[in-house]
Amino acid sequence: MATRALINFVDREDGVSFSEHPGVDKIHVQIYNHYDGYPSGLGVTLADYLQDFTVVNGLSIGQKKVANGVGCLAAQTVQYLKDGPGQIYLYKPGERDWEDYEYFIWCKEGHGVWISIFDYNDNCIFVGKPDKLITKFEYEDR
Repeated sequence: MATRALINFVDREDGVSFSEHPGVDKIHVQIYNHYDGYPSGLGVTLADYLQDFTVVNGLSIGQKKVANGVGCLAAQTVQYLKDGPGQIYLYKPGERDWEDYEYFIWCKEGHGVWISIFDYNDNCIFVGKPDKLITKFEYEDR
């Protein structure tokens, strides 16, 4: 049985809580992940990839692990996750079915990446930076 998940990329805004769903109009890109969407699977995979990313507005020579805005970060994440047909799909922002988990990747120029995770009942079960997600879920039984 699949553990389905959505991954949403959102601009971080002052005064907006990471523990609440942003409006659909705030979501830049939504990715559907069909299998292994639980925090100790997809969550740790995302956190491992996204930690140490710098979000910028304009690229310079020699920058490593950098994204030129939220759309660039989303595109690089799709490239990282997708290795063939199936498993990873692009959905319209706000499109939902009966996913077990929903991830929000929050980023802003000059700030680190933050991740929120909501369960099937829309309870926020995690908010934090990628390294904290790894610490919390890496060895959790699947």
